[in-house]
Amino acid sequence: MRALIALFLVLGASGASVAADGAGRFRTVAVYVDAGQAPLAAYQVVITVGDTAPTAKIVGVEGGSADAFRAAPYYDPAALQGGRIIIAAFTTEAAPPRGRTHVTTLHLFEPAGCIPVYRARLVVAVGDRGRDIAATVALEPGGTSS
Repeated sequence: MRALIALFLVLGASGASVAADGAGRFRTVAVYVDAGQAPLAAYQVVITVGDTAPTAKIVGVEGGSADAFRAAPYYDPAALQGGRIIIAAFTTEAAPPRGRTHVTTLHLFEPAGCIPVYRARLVVAVGDRGRDIAATVALEPGGTSS
């Protein structure tokens, strides 16, 4: 119940609209960056939603589960109105996470009839020495609620 209330607060704060008849569902999408054996100190990812009409809307952004990225990443709140968002975060921890790291979770509203297509592109991943590192990004859609 608390999560649902928080989601409605995010919706109100972002100005995102829900279908007038309320038809649709909410979904979470977890974002993971996998830096392999390298420490992940910073990242920037572009996420797009769309390709179908009606299109899903990003209605909220929260931090990930790794201590280094527990706070919500940086993003332009105006991006919540569209189907594209750029997120970025960094950590100054002495031992940044390695391997597959849950860096953020997106909250989306999918109107009735929407067939969502989510894409992510890693712009940059940086290691603890300030150098670019090889990494991949993956999206994992979670459950839905009406």
